[in-house]
Amino acid sequence: MDDLRRTARDLLQRQDRGLVDLWILYWNHGGRCHPFDFDAFVHDVLPVEWFDLGALAVAVEELALESIA
Repeated sequence: MDDLRRTARDLLQRQDRGLVDLWILYWNHGGRCHPFDFDAFVHDVLPVEWFDLGALAVAVEELALESIA
């Protein structure tokens, strides 16, 4: 699951997007954590078991598709 976190960080850096952009997509897809907790998770501070990975996976995929369009 570290790959999903790494993918999120790489995507944000490559697209010059803010973490809040990814968090908004995550929230829109059912994720329910505070932006500060989201930041800590994406940067490998919080454990995987604590987090809604499904919502993050959809948000990362959607952000990746935005770069193609």
